[in-house]
Amino acid sequence: MQTLREKKTLLTEILSADSSYILQHVQQEKIVTQRDYKNLNIPNQSDEKTVINLLDKVMNKGDTKCCELVNLLQKPDIIHNYPRLEEIFNNHPAPSDPTFNPAPTVPIPCTDTSDLETEVTSGDEVSLYEMTSVPRGLCLIINNEIFDKLRERTGTNKDAVDLANIFSRLKFRVVMCKDKTAVEIPSVLKVFSELKQLSDLQPYDVKEWVGGQFTDLKDLPKHGDAFVCCILSHGKKEGVCGTDGTVVPTIDILSPFNGTNCRILVEKPKLFFIQACRGLDLQEGVPVNKKLKVERRDGELDTDDGQIQDYTLPLYSDYLVFMANVDQYLSIRSPTSGSWFIQSLCGQLEKICTRGKNIYEILTGVKAEVSKKEGDLRVKDANGCYGYEVVKQSPDSRDTLTKTLIFPAETTPSS
Repeated sequence: MQTLREKKTLLTEILSADSSYILQHVQQEKIVTQRDYKNLNIPNQSDEKTVINLLDKVMNKGDTKCCELVNLLQKPDIIHNYPRLEEIFNNHPAPSDPTFNPAPTVPIPCTDTSDLETEVTSGDEVSLYEMTSVPRGLCLIINNEIFDKLRERTGTNKDAVDLANIFSRLKFRVVMCKDKTAVEIPSVLKVFSELKQLSDLQPYDVKEWVGGQFTDLKDLPKHGDAFVCCILSHGKKEGVCGTDGTVVPTIDILSPFNGTNCRILVEKPKLFFIQACRGLDLQEGVPVNKKLKVERRDGELDTDDGQIQDYTLPLYSDYLVFMANVDQYLSIRSPTSGSWFIQSLCGQLEKICTRGKNIYEILTGVKAEVSKKEGDLRVKDANGCYGYEVVKQSPDSRDTLTKTLIFPAETTPSS
């Protein structure tokens, strides 16, 4: 991928001499699908635009497809049609001199790990995500409390405040949108991925965490070295719910920040923490040999019932998605003390970040802590009678991070 990224401008110039030729070969080698080929082969579109779209499409498919394209571009028949490819693969100057006589082509080896190159192996420091911008980046909280037909999510405001406190301590600029519909949620995310002008944010009543409270947003935020999005809402099997009860699939939450739609966050970590259930099942406990210390049971618990839809990992680099529970199960929220997942996340961020530990230790700490909790959930049986069942929870994470992520933190709380 690095070869394509670094040489994209030159490749665009070279391949634009005959975009249809390279497009046919890329489709023939199955580097792109037939559907991709049809979407790229647009009548009356300039050769340059076609090549740009082709390179972006291949890079979005990941390292393997990038390697296949690099290997294709070094084949004799391709180089015969685009002689200037010698400039890239033999590292020769541009052949403007008529006496220029390039050496025989030596293919550049390209494997699935080619993108690691010397940067990752040259030392620990370069394998870290850079975290030097001030502020570190944006932390966006979408906090749905009041719904048209679903139950009010009491306790969610405590989660929002605790998230704002910890991420401001981690030097993020924290903003919040409250009670958004399924139409508004993707729109808000798109606006935040672009951040063109303050007026774009005003229809969504965005608040900023300043001085220990949420106040009106005064100026346009900017992206930094990382982006964090926390979504607190009900949900159903298909995804996270807006306040109107309609579902927003997870892919619609992630896609505004992918490499094509948000270039400023390319190669920067994008973290999504989602407090919502992933189904209607209750997760029960199982006996183990070692006795676990469990949290004292809450008298009354609530749920955020729903499921997070899977997404396609190869198209999304440098993402981390951490969800409150595994697929098919309810997630637990106390109306007084907040949700198990978010409260544990805030506590682990506070504890682990001040020690300079990486994000995986935070994830493991949250999973371990939440898995030890149990509570009594009030449920209705088949006869309409209410009773209590013991409930457990297992947070679920997935990521495409490519470097070690450590949040530099203050050792004492900010005033």
